[in-house]
Amino acid sequence: MNSIDRTRSLLLFLAASLAPAITIAQDDSPPPGTRPVPVTREDLKQALEQSKRSTPRLPLPPISDEERQRAEGGSLGVVNNGRMRRDYLPPGFVAGGFPSREEPGMTLGYPFQTTLFWIVSRANNCTYCLGHQESKLAAAGVPEDRVAALDGDWSGFSPAERAAFAFTRALTTTPHEIGDDDLEALRAHYDDDQITEIIYVVSSFNAMNRWTGALNIPQEEHREYLTPTAPEFRSLVTRVAPIGPARPGPGTRPASPWHRPALESRSEVEERIESARSRSPRVSLLDAETTRARVQELGEGEPPNWIRLLARFPKVGVDRIAILRAVEREGTLDPLLRSQVAWTAARLDRSWYALAIARERLRAAGQSDSEIFALDGDLSELSEADRLALRFAQRLTVDPALVSDGDVARLREHFSDHQVAELVAVVAEAAFFDRLTEAAGLPVE
Repeated sequence: MNSIDRTRSLLLFLAASLAPAITIAQDDSPPPGTRPVPVTREDLKQALEQSKRSTPRLPLPPISDEERQRAEGGSLGVVNNGRMRRDYLPPGFVAGGFPSREEPGMTLGYPFQTTLFWIVSRANNCTYCLGHQESKLAAAGVPEDRVAALDGDWSGFSPAERAAFAFTRALTTTPHEIGDDDLEALRAHYDDDQITEIIYVVSSFNAMNRWTGALNIPQEEHREYLTPTAPEFRSLVTRVAPIGPARPGPGTRPASPWHRPALESRSEVEERIESARSRSPRVSLLDAETTRARVQELGEGEPPNWIRLLARFPKVGVDRIAILRAVEREGTLDPLLRSQVAWTAARLDRSWYALAIARERLRAAGQSDSEIFALDGDLSELSEADRLALRFAQRLTVDPALVSDGDVARLREHFSDHQVAELVAVVAEAAFFDRLTEAAGLPVE
């Protein structure tokens, strides 16, 4: 199926199955300890309520005095994700990175961004993030029926909204298939700045899903989900969540994998990276002078294209540049393993720009090209701990809904809890970087 046909089928939303068609060699049966996928709107509300009793895969840190005072003062409630990030991640991993309502350079608005976040989270079966977006949409005055329709019937939305929804789902589940046609479908409704905004926020939301979902962070108790559902939506089956080609009745079912093709040969990879050097970006990049004025500590020469892209957003984009730098440099996880994770994720996502950067990082760490391309194989030359970490990175990259209790428990046998959290965050940021740079079609420097 080419990009035009895929987009058309998503927009019509009345076609048969939306299941992906290609696969990595793997068992379609999910491992024990994964979250089941709720099928209907009523099922989803029950799952969100039950997620308050989820068992986190790393111990949930105690509530800080500041959080307790805020909660007792009736302002913001305790946010479990914030607790986990605060206690488990290095400071540079957690500063900024997500758009606010008044983000400079972003014009599509907070409710629209939140709608896209809802779609991403449903496709990744991330109940924690879904619950937060449900609360945010309700607080923004978005009607319940409009949220319910996001899951199974897009016919009542505008053509521009449907185009953004289709792109969001495609970039979430099949980033390796995004091409020029997908961007052109957006360009019929959005300008260049808005397309860049969509790419950015969808990539960010995919990163957050991988963090909160992989750690199975429990939902906060103060949130309310068991609200009335209109009769026409009670039994409407999801067409966003990963339930595969079958359309079952109400209830839950195991998550179905998002399939990816077999990895290309070394020569094909080298050809794709070389070809990416001469391609034109699909969105405009900030000029070098303005980039330098917004971003600190740039070296000599032209700023890298990924920094020129992110610097278009003078607050959130610049914050995200700092996060990506911190993910590479801060913490106690082995720097070589971080670079190997970046390579692994980019290979599966077919992000040629990100792959070229990962290769340079690995070369700088003393790895030969043969050692680098061996990461595409059975990993038998690596230690048990590193092999386990990279297998985990493969699963979290492609199928966040299939990460299990056992996956994280096995990591904890070889790594400290802080290192496990860092590993999850490194994979999550790779998911962001892969989607951002490849959807934008950045030329390799």
